[in-house]
Amino acid sequence: MPENALTEPDPIDLPDWDAGPRDWPMAASSLRATVDDPTARRATRLADLQSQIRCLIQRARHQKLRVLLGVLNRIDQEIAREHAQGSADLSRLNRLIRYFDRLVQHLQKTHDDTPEAIALYTGSTDVPELLEDSLRRSGFGAHPINLENPDPALLEHTGLLIYLAQDDADHEREFSQLAELKKRMSACAQSLMVSQRDDFAIRAAAVRAGIDHVITYPIDSARLNTLLTGARAYECDEQITVLLVDDMATAGMYWRKQFARANVRLLFETRPQAAFDAALAEQPDVILLDLYMPEMDGVDLARIFREHPQLSDVPILFMSTEERDQHRLEAKLQGGDDFLNKSIAGDDLIRMVRYRAQRYRQARAERRTDSLTGLLNHRAITNLVDSELDRAIRQEQPLSVVMIDIDNFKSVNDTHGHPSGDRVIRRLSTLLNTRLRKYDGVGRYGGEEFMVVLPATEIEAAVELIDRLREQFADIAVTTEAGDTIHCQFSAGVAGYPEHITPQEIISAADGALYAAKQAGRNQVKARHYDD
Repeated sequence: MPENALTEPDPIDLPDWDAGPRDWPMAASSLRATVDDPTARRATRLADLQSQIRCLIQRARHQKLRVLLGVLNRIDQEIAREHAQGSADLSRLNRLIRYFDRLVQHLQKTHDDTPEAIALYTGSTDVPELLEDSLRRSGFGAHPINLENPDPALLEHTGLLIYLAQDDADHEREFSQLAELKKRMSACAQSLMVSQRDDFAIRAAAVRAGIDHVITYPIDSARLNTLLTGARAYECDEQITVLLVDDMATAGMYWRKQFARANVRLLFETRPQAAFDAALAEQPDVILLDLYMPEMDGVDLARIFREHPQLSDVPILFMSTEERDQHRLEAKLQGGDDFLNKSIAGDDLIRMVRYRAQRYRQARAERRTDSLTGLLNHRAITNLVDSELDRAIRQEQPLSVVMIDIDNFKSVNDTHGHPSGDRVIRRLSTLLNTRLRKYDGVGRYGGEEFMVVLPATEIEAAVELIDRLREQFADIAVTTEAGDTIHCQFSAGVAGYPEHITPQEIISAADGALYAAKQAGRNQVKARHYDD
């Protein structure tokens, strides 16, 4: 690089503060080229890198990309250290820049892989704030639609239809229009009615219109979040996995062709042991079992599947030419969910496995949620720490875990009653649920304690983020059962990878940091590093 490189305009030096994720890879590429340039002198490379880094720091700060900002600051500090030491070895700086490059690739992948799903709403122009926040958290973008003249382009890509029923509306007419609208939408799209009425008549009308779920005021946030999670967990264009176990190889070849056109991934096994291993490794959405096989019949294999905790709830459908009702009944009683004739048409079997997969995924989503808040429950959030730590290690990214506890919560229950305490818990859960990224994990760890899992987030950035949420929560007014207004605070502890390397260490360290925050006076956030 020539000596006058710093005087030439560099594209990343321009104040394009709103450049999106696609522009960051170009910046990372420029950093790599600069540090690797063998033709430039060391001092020139460092000066050029510092100029670029200072500009990127301002951009990351403007875009509030705190993960990137943390790494850029570390690179800036390393450049200053290299200036002072004067060593020829830039290996540490090189590693930091490559680490930054991996984070940038992750940022772009996250942006590309999480397109916004469409939720159409009709019946009212006013979307309840809780519903709007929950839609945003679940990855839906809310769009109004006119029942009289709906936009065909929106209908084609809609994952959720919401009917906001009003007391003075002509429900019979609108339900008729909704029924027609649903016929024009994807068969996999879910529908939800939010109603101020809660009686048999309106529920019956909703069923006749083909509406899948009904929620009444006051909106139950736990059920709402569960329904939205289920709606996102299953989409028509999303691939499902089916395990077919049959001793006839021709069955596998036939059904593989049938399923391929419907985006169904088929796993085919002829031997029981191989089928069991495949089920554990691949976690299928549906298992299809031949009833009569030479090595082990389908009933015994179904019982083996049902006895394993990872497979106990997976839908099992027997396939056979068996026509005797008693034999079919016995097969169902031994663990099967349904019995299908092998002569079933391909389209019908595809519809059946998709329906079963949808119900299974929705039920799985419900089992992972806390009934009061709609957040992940204790088991689900702790499992998430394990899986996200694996991901962080593979991708060499940071991971932060936060333990949050509402301060003096016992006095809230004692003074204002447990229903008021539940309101406080729900308000904090709503704040966490709607102010964090879609791929962050938020769970109720137990009682008034919450856990937050922040992938690709360094501890310093996590502390800053949670501290802002702490301030916001302290400003929230909660109305008690008696009509009084109260304000609550929380304390939090943060720890993570790479400072701690096992799930147990991270959770324990975060809990220790939370204890330190409590001991220091509450209403604050503390971090626990490896050497603390």
